[in-house]
Amino acid sequence: MVNLTLKNDYTIKSLTKDSLKAIEMFNVECSDYYLLHEGVLPSKKEALEIFNDLPPGKNYEDKYSLGIFRNTNELIGIIDIVRDFPVVGEWMVGLLLIKPEERNNGLGKMIHEALVQWAITLGAKSFRIGVIEDNFKGKKFWSDLGYIKIKEAILEKEAKTNVVNVMNFRICS
Repeated sequence: MVNLTLKNDYTIKSLTKDSLKAIEMFNVECSDYYLLHEGVLPSKKEALEIFNDLPPGKNYEDKYSLGIFRNTNELIGIIDIVRDFPVVGEWMVGLLLIKPEERNNGLGKMIHEALVQWAITLGAKSFRIGVIEDNFKGKKFWSDLGYIKIKEAILEKEAKTNVVNVMNFRICS
């Protein structure tokens, strides 16, 4: 179980399937993300994917489904991260999503710094993320953190096809 304390009384904790209702409500509040990325409003399916989606060759021991909580224990963000994918030492950030009213205040950078420090203790050497081409704010956020585009990929969803910028961040040399 993960339990990281951030400044300003925010915490990052492991999510459980008991959190499904809160995740569904969170996803509705973040429908801007789902419309941009998937072309449809979120449903229960997207909440379940936070727990169930795995890349090829990985198992649930490699996956961390994390919640970002305000001191009131309100879910204000979600992180989906898989260790050692696609190679040992590289961790894939599948999702880092924060409620709209919590964005643009430095919280994302603070969360990223905490994730990096935690992942280093578990052997991480780099992070990888895919950011869709149309997500201009997301591309700027990750670039400002030091992520570098290494390639492009195509991601087909039911209602939308996206060009994805695959980006890498070296955390250890």
